[in-house]
Amino acid sequence: MNIFKKINEQKQKDIELPIDPNELFYSLKKEKEYSYLRGIQEEALTIWHSKRNNNNLLLKMNTGAGKTLVGLLILYSKMIETKKRSIFLCADKQLVNQVFEQSKKYNIPTCCIGNDNEFPEDFLNNKSILITTVHKLFNGKNIFDKYKIEVESIVIDDAHKCIEKVQESFTIKIPREHKMYEALLNLFSAELKRQAPGSYEAIKTEQPDYYMKLPFWSWIDNKESVIKIFSNYLGELDTLLFKWDLFHNNYNQYELYIKGSQIEISPIKCFTQNIITYSNAKYKYALSATFENDSDLLYDLDFSLDAINNPIEPKDRKDYGQRLILTPQRYFQGFGVDNIKEIVDHHLKNSENVLVLVPSYREARLWEDIGATIINENIENEIDNLKNSKGNFVVLANRYDGIDLGGDSCNVLIIHEHPKYKFIKDRYYETILHKTNTNIIAQTIEQGLGRTVRSGNDYSVIYLLGKNILRFLRYKENFKYLNKHTRKQIEIGLDLLTQGKEEEELTSEQFNDLICETADYCLSQDDHWLVTYQNFMNETENDNLDLNREEILEIKDLEKKAILEFINGKIQKSLDLIQKILNKNISSPERAIYTTLYSNIAYLIDKNLSNDMIIKARDFSRHTFDPFLSQEFAKKQLKFDNQISKSLKYLQSFSTLNDAIHSINETINDLRFDPNNPSEKFEAAIKSLGKILGFTSFRPEKEKNEGCDNLWLMENNTCLIMESKSEKLHQNLICKDNIGQIMNSINWFNEKYLNDNIIYYGVTVQYNKRKERDVVLNERLRSIDNTSLEKIKSSLLKFTDFLSKNQLNNLSEQQIKAEFNSYNFLSEQFVSTYLTKII
Repeated sequence: MNIFKKINEQKQKDIELPIDPNELFYSLKKEKEYSYLRGIQEEALTIWHSKRNNNNLLLKMNTGAGKTLVGLLILYSKMIETKKRSIFLCADKQLVNQVFEQSKKYNIPTCCIGNDNEFPEDFLNNKSILITTVHKLFNGKNIFDKYKIEVESIVIDDAHKCIEKVQESFTIKIPREHKMYEALLNLFSAELKRQAPGSYEAIKTEQPDYYMKLPFWSWIDNKESVIKIFSNYLGELDTLLFKWDLFHNNYNQYELYIKGSQIEISPIKCFTQNIITYSNAKYKYALSATFENDSDLLYDLDFSLDAINNPIEPKDRKDYGQRLILTPQRYFQGFGVDNIKEIVDHHLKNSENVLVLVPSYREARLWEDIGATIINENIENEIDNLKNSKGNFVVLANRYDGIDLGGDSCNVLIIHEHPKYKFIKDRYYETILHKTNTNIIAQTIEQGLGRTVRSGNDYSVIYLLGKNILRFLRYKENFKYLNKHTRKQIEIGLDLLTQGKEEEELTSEQFNDLICETADYCLSQDDHWLVTYQNFMNETENDNLDLNREEILEIKDLEKKAILEFINGKIQKSLDLIQKILNKNISSPERAIYTTLYSNIAYLIDKNLSNDMIIKARDFSRHTFDPFLSQEFAKKQLKFDNQISKSLKYLQSFSTLNDAIHSINETINDLRFDPNNPSEKFEAAIKSLGKILGFTSFRPEKEKNEGCDNLWLMENNTCLIMESKSEKLHQNLICKDNIGQIMNSINWFNEKYLNDNIIYYGVTVQYNKRKERDVVLNERLRSIDNTSLEKIKSSLLKFTDFLSKNQLNNLSEQQIKAEFNSYNFLSEQFVSTYLTKII
């Protein structure tokens, strides 16, 4: 009997399986409920099969459309065809387990690395796909390169999440408590202090909101000293062990970023050629949700430009299900914890499962206080509980992927805030570009939405909450970072709430009723809802929200090639490629970044050229470095824009009129003299006030650690150089120190800018306009005191009332000018009305 069994097994092995992935699927022995592919999966596999000889391919499918099975079939097909090894990369161990369990349902041969850290024989002998974490491959001590494992095909699942893990693998993080932190701070203290003394002192005293990038010349010139500091810690598991081999042969293209709690040393680009198994793999496939920005995949994982520009993206089959996305804070400014409690209670009374996604356990505990259960261990068990019971209220911290909750397992999803920056580097570039954070929030929303609605017949209500998400949604420019389905689903929620909200202001209770009634409209699967939803989703988008994707990718591809030439020591070739970017029509912030990069690369062959480029970079952004040679700067010419057109453009940058009004109301609320009102809030509100009024508005001290708190460029060549004392007590008079600070800021202004024909005022913004007896004044000094500030706020409230009676797209410059004239907001009027003499 055993002989016949062996013969049958041998015959089974001799059967040639098809390499067409669709045919392959139907040839597999599997359980009955898993016997069919969905149409979108069949289409994706058909397109892939027609391109199977392409070395790089990006596959983009809606969340819940079955990407993982498609990826497994792709790898199985390649393994049969090439008879060579394949690996399936996941972001973490939990996802490895999920993919492994899914593969078994379809009888796809897979295996995992066990606790012994040994490769399974079936993988080594090309009999099964290895499922493992991205970190297992991307680290300086990876066992693939150690044992010289050759791999033919790689699938990267949830590619955007995996890219984060890859970037982390290449980044050295040194906590404040470590001896290396103090040694590196001491080594670079002189240069850091020279660049920004205020930020340097804040970092030394561990103030959390300050961070700096070390100038590249200081990093390059101190290579031997840095290596010596590191040499005593090369075997440390938590800092250098898995990073060192990726770092030390590639030192010059690394950069140092520092904040009070941590130093990060990260590469300009992840040099994946250091991971031999990955670099030599012939076929690489990335699986992704339909995110709009794929530049990191091209840049850090070395996918080709053609693969990113021409992804496999099955046609829209209307299988995205029904998501009603509600943003209550956009409609009810007083929306708070009490409203949330009532809304959650409503859903729980209806036996609906409520899942909350938050960025950290600190936020999770806030939800715990109102009745949610924090899931921090045994996630699989808790997810099973959601799938098998109703009326649950749970919160997950920093988990926006890998949780699949279709059907009744998650009727209501709440996304509250978004994760903070993963790296200090992201914060630094956000300061210059104002794009990094936008992209992070967009991806957080998209990933979070993917936890619920896993099929075309599925439906749920999603609430987007939190100040940062609210700010993101207010500006229509940000919607281009979201895919078209998400944009439409947000619009549906806006449209329903707009229709439901009557002209008069709703009470808190009435607003809760409106929200719950709107949510029930979807969750009850009302016939009118089904028709309304489908009609809305079928409408063509009116707004032009082009992300300029091809242009962004082309620039990123040039940058990637330039860095690779830089790493390989071909400096002039690298500079030529960066120059191609600078020859394009890019924004000033982008020009500042690429001019600085040019300077960085040029430093190795021509220090004078490098210094000249650093000086040039400062023309494009205030956030770039002071040069390392000459300190001679040409004074900058100030640009004075038309006040009314600038104000109108700012107002029309909001998604809705409601968003503009709420933003102005927030500014009004933060413009108050109060010891409990932080100066950060007050100065940010002064900047926002300037933008509302159509002035060019800066925060020089915050943005470049030099100069005054706030600077406004008004019409008629008028500048206000402002220092704020919002936390002063009401009885405090203007003292010598206050005036001294203003005079220092005026001197800074005169040194920095050409001031021919410019009228400028030094303005102290504080409660009292009265001075102490020994204070000496000049004709350039003014005050904005509490009386003036209250008048400004009162006029702003009237302006919001005017806005509420109009439509955003129909506002004209003539209307704005007439309103500003009535409030004395026009430049000359503002100076004569709201700037008072110090007495």
